[in-house]
Amino acid sequence: MSRTPLFLVIALLFVSSDRHSVWASDTTWQAGVARVVITPQEPMFLSGYGGRDHAAEGKIHDLYARATVLRDANGETAVFVATDLVGVPIKMVQAISPVIETKFGIRRRSVMIACSHTHCGPALDHKLSYMLDMKESDWQQVREYQQWLNDKIVEVVGAAVADLKPARLSTGSGRTTFAANRRSPKGVGPYDHQVPVLRVESEDGSQLRGLVFGYACHNTTMSFYNWFGDYSGLAQLYLEDRHPGAIAMFFTGGGADQNPLPRRRLELAEKYGRMLATAVDQVVDRPMQTVSGSLRTAFAEVDLAFNKLPSRKMLEADLKNSSRYARARAKLLLEEWDRDGGLPETYPYPVQVWQIGDGLTWVALGGELVVDYQIRLKHELGQNRTWVTGYANDVMAYIPSERVLAEGGYEGDTSMIVYQRPSKWKAGLEDKIVSTVHRLATQTSATDSK
Repeated sequence: MSRTPLFLVIALLFVSSDRHSVWASDTTWQAGVARVVITPQEPMFLSGYGGRDHAAEGKIHDLYARATVLRDANGETAVFVATDLVGVPIKMVQAISPVIETKFGIRRRSVMIACSHTHCGPALDHKLSYMLDMKESDWQQVREYQQWLNDKIVEVVGAAVADLKPARLSTGSGRTTFAANRRSPKGVGPYDHQVPVLRVESEDGSQLRGLVFGYACHNTTMSFYNWFGDYSGLAQLYLEDRHPGAIAMFFTGGGADQNPLPRRRLELAEKYGRMLATAVDQVVDRPMQTVSGSLRTAFAEVDLAFNKLPSRKMLEADLKNSSRYARARAKLLLEEWDRDGGLPETYPYPVQVWQIGDGLTWVALGGELVVDYQIRLKHELGQNRTWVTGYANDVMAYIPSERVLAEGGYEGDTSMIVYQRPSKWKAGLEDKIVSTVHRLATQTSATDSK
């Protein structure tokens, strides 16, 4: 029987040990999860529908901010914040991002703040709230709530950081089908029924600790005067009830032109919530793809141009417009004109890309994103490895594709009135956004990217 020389055995052991250490370094994750109640402590205006004329009358369930913090073996750390809110005010992001970096060392590019876009959440301190017929006392209440909310989001990030411990991450994809394209002809499409899922477990796999999942659909089943997370709020609560000790976090995909249909009955919201939660559980209950590799993040802003700025004379004429929304926009834009000497021609639009391990590219885009972006980016970056989150980091307006912009209608044009923007977007925005995503995806694909 031949014998292997002792020096070769030692060399093989050394190589094996070295390979194991590299493998462990690439696949060792830490994760922390947390949630905090953000339900207003007193009645105040709800947002989402401009016709509302008084404060909330009650609640179906509490609203939450939830956070997942991920840290790779190299110490790179990122936090995803999911909120039961109608939007993400840029002033909120600008206020809390430096605090998160100072307190927890998580840089801006690694902070993703998203909302479910529930239409039964509180009015926030951003331009969309000007569509509401609020008095100054109502605005004061909104601003006070906003300050309290900012503190709560920093608090939940801190709690998730404190919860960091070794974890096992895995991804998968499910499907549910209650979203329908709301543009004419209604229900025809396009749409995307995929439900992406990230599972966070204890290191040994014995405890499910967190679930991050998404769906491209408006949270507009209900329009009453009760605090309510809509179908996604219920889906999160259903999953947390089924998996004690786990925290479930929802993000809205390119759902700006998608509605849950039919709607306007609470039992329908409950049905859709269970459909979405079931889709997630079906993914979790079968083998998922283990996440190995490292965490790489990037963030950029791209200037999106407005199509044509109104003259001062046009704005002054709109002060007498029969539409309350047009009057509100004219008043606000004239105040900006007086303060700044004119109106900005462009808007800084946030684009964020995370590479989580070797198999997941997570794209986060601002505004109310139509589904065309989600479909295109998944096709160009990889159907089974790409997530698209809309309503992230700043919800400033609808973001139409070139197709929707050319067709016009609410998502392509008139929604800019309720968002207090001076005009619709200029053609060319889709390629600007998508090319920025590609640039950041290339930047974060490098192993040494920081």
